[in-house]
Amino acid sequence: MHPDEVYEEIRARSGARKLRSLEVLHAVCREQCENGSRDFSAATIARLGAPRGGPAAQTIHNQTGDDYKLLMRAWLNHAGGSPRKGKNIVPDSAEDFLSRIREPEIRYFVGTLLAANTKLRGEVKVLKQNANVVIDRRKAETAPTAPNTVQVLPASHGLTPTERDALRDAISDARFSDEGWTGDEHGRVFNSKGRPIFRIGFITAIRKILGS
Repeated sequence: MHPDEVYEEIRARSGARKLRSLEVLHAVCREQCENGSRDFSAATIARLGAPRGGPAAQTIHNQTGDDYKLLMRAWLNHAGGSPRKGKNIVPDSAEDFLSRIREPEIRYFVGTLLAANTKLRGEVKVLKQNANVVIDRRKAETAPTAPNTVQVLPASHGLTPTERDALRDAISDARFSDEGWTGDEHGRVFNSKGRPIFRIGFITAIRKILGS
């Protein structure tokens, strides 16, 4: 179905407050298509539409933003079919993911974990590229400076004291008590209503990063 037809169908069932945002989003997507772009991600469309009063990225990500996503998908298909990697309208970047977390403290904790995870992935990549070198696991102060030797650093290497304290606070007894959280043996965290707010491995991942 052509994006214009999708737009008219959504428009017919939308209220007056939503019509303006829908109109802006539709216009921005049309311009993206005419410019030959296939970037119809929520972050990009929201940024381009912001000066005109278009919907924010968080609004598009919300369940109430399904109509916006439907229209963006129609334009994406019209512009050339399947989205390229990293240009999906479903948020898959760290920034898009973090923007969906409303609680500032939790957003900071998760951001720190994502940064640590990226750092660890980079270190693993370096080790794979140097698979034939000798890995010296002795303490840094006693390790010889021999050529072709890779020093294995702790997961917390590079974190500031403030970042370490933030991670430590995220799984502290005081934090769990104040928020009414509970954890299980798999590292999950549940809120006071028993709903999981962090997936399996959250607590254990922080402990590994902190080396505790």
